[in-house]
Amino acid sequence: MTYFGFLLRFIVAANAALWVARAALRRAGREGWVTRVVHQSPGRMTGYFGVLAAVILLYTTPWDGALIHLGVWAYARQRVWGLTLDGVPWEEILFYLLQSALVAQCFDLATAFRPHTAWARTQPTRQKRHLPVIALWMGLGFVMLGSVYVLMNRWTHLTYLAMLVPWILLPLAVQASYGFDGIAAQAGPVAISTVVPALYLSICDGIAIHSGIWFFHPEHITDIRLGDVPIEEMLFFSGSSLIVATSLAVIASRKSERWLRNTWAGR
Repeated sequence: MTYFGFLLRFIVAANAALWVARAALRRAGREGWVTRVVHQSPGRMTGYFGVLAAVILLYTTPWDGALIHLGVWAYARQRVWGLTLDGVPWEEILFYLLQSALVAQCFDLATAFRPHTAWARTQPTRQKRHLPVIALWMGLGFVMLGSVYVLMNRWTHLTYLAMLVPWILLPLAVQASYGFDGIAAQAGPVAISTVVPALYLSICDGIAIHSGIWFFHPEHITDIRLGDVPIEEMLFFSGSSLIVATSLAVIASRKSERWLRNTWAGR
């Protein structure tokens, strides 16, 4: 099985199944947040989601390329088409986009079952809003120092973790600084659209590893595994899904809606 064949069988197929489920819900009179805003302003929201996809690619591709150059993981060259960007095969870049679509569709399905009053939930107090944001930034600082220490001392078995955790925490801290209210208001959909894709993608990851599409060098990971899947990969799928889910929650927040409305009105 090639990398592209893997994407078609497992990631594209899962997205198609979710699309069918969302279409069935629309016919039943239920719409999630993504469906609703796209129907209201198709051109504008498509543009905003396109910007989000571009940010995901620009943030993830260099980091993933660094993992390849450090020898954390590699792919079977006979299983890919050979087109790369900074050493990252184009199938991997397509994977980022398909995973983001998977998370977005899960978020849409989760919000379809929420009462409309849930979108007008009382805002957290200033203190409750600031404490988790401060904690995130402090945690990011400590993790960054720890990661630098690990890499400088060449604790190679922690390389993936040292590269992964700061990569996850940075966008979460930035998003929480701007839109923690929106994330808190959509905690349920955020949790669902993080956990469900992470579990599914971890299973798919095990299939790909077992099939020899990609593999990990044991000296650069803790080698704690669930089946064929390293624990770092499970953390990656959880963290990357959480980043996309919180991005959607921030865009869905009342603060972002006001900003988008004013921007569109030209004020």
